Amino acid sequence: MNNTFKRLLGILAFFCIYFISYPTYAKDTIIVGYNLQPPFVLESGEQVLSGPSVWLWENIAKQNNLVFKYEAMALEELLNGLENNDIDLSLSPLSITAERTTKMDFTSPYHIVFASLLKPAISPLQKSLMHVKSFFSLNFLRALIALAFIILIFGILIWLFEKKHNHQEFGGNMKGIWEGFWWSAVTMTTVGYGDKSPKTIGGRIVSLIWMFTAIIIISGFTASIASSLTINSIGSSKNTLKEFKKHKLGTIKNSATSFWLKNNFFSNKKLYDNEIELLAALDKGEIEAIAFDRPALQAIIRRDSSSKYHLMDIKYNPQFYAFGLSKKLSRSLKDSINYSMLYQIEKMDWKVLLSESNLID
Repeated sequence: MNNTFKRLLGILAFFCIYFISYPTYAKDTIIVGYNLQPPFVLESGEQVLSGPSVWLWENIAKQNNLVFKYEAMALEELLNGLENNDIDLSLSPLSITAERTTKMDFTSPYHIVFASLLKPAISPLQKSLMHVKSFFSLNFLRALIALAFIILIFGILIWLFEKKHNHQEFGGNMKGIWEGFWWSAVTMTTVGYGDKSPKTIGGRIVSLIWMFTAIIIISGFTASIASSLTINSIGSSKNTLKEFKKHKLGTIKNSATSFWLKNNFFSNKKLYDNEIELLAALDKGEIEAIAFDRPALQAIIRRDSSSKYHLMDIKYNPQFYAFGLSKKLSRSLKDSINYSMLYQIEKMDWKVLLSESNLID
């Protein structure tokens, strides 16, 4: 009797241990939080979601027979939800940061992105004014003064040789020097009016040297002037991130970019709750540029039918996008999600989807 009772207890204990250890997550509903983050998470109609992140998660769920429910929320709510275990997974891609890993877990990265800058586009009138302004830049004036000095030097040389024997064309002091300057400029530009011509041997030797020298000098100075205008134009358009350090930048609160700006001493920044507020601030002139993830800024450009925004060719702060996971999820479920995700992103369908979403540079 005792042996039979012991056997029954053993069998009962075995089944208890089996059912306790058996994965039950397939029958549980996973709460998936999201906020719209084009092009990764888009919404059309009434909570009909699409985009690479949506495709990836729904294929993972299908592969593991997972039951899930979407819940829309702001980015700050989503982060707090993962930290407080109110939701199980973030559908919107989250950048993996050291601070976030103390509050939540992450899947393996499924995409790498950079941050960039979006600013108001420059109108044709503004471009014209900037070009005109370039003619009054210090570099342009320096090149012009140097060119005038060289012309004057050869003008004085021709005057010294010609003032006695060619008094009619190069006579006098100040007048003669001016005539020499005129001759030097006309010769350099190969206009060839013929109103001034050297008569002495010394004057002709100077002329011969100046003719060949002027060809080289005018080419060099033309390139120098063009370069000064180009440099000034590039400088005014701010093509490096460092030039924006003291300018008003806007970004989304609690985003990876906001932490990066803080850690890199961008003190003159303003934080906003969402993309709509960011664009409104840019339109009103509250900020000079938007600093955020490049794919999101590219999506704004594609929606911008009026071409009033310009995405700068600046990349910084590389980020690894992943699904955020609640720490309460079992290790077996996390491993299954990770395995399925790696399986999905190795498929050609994933690469095609990224290409169609303009996420491959």
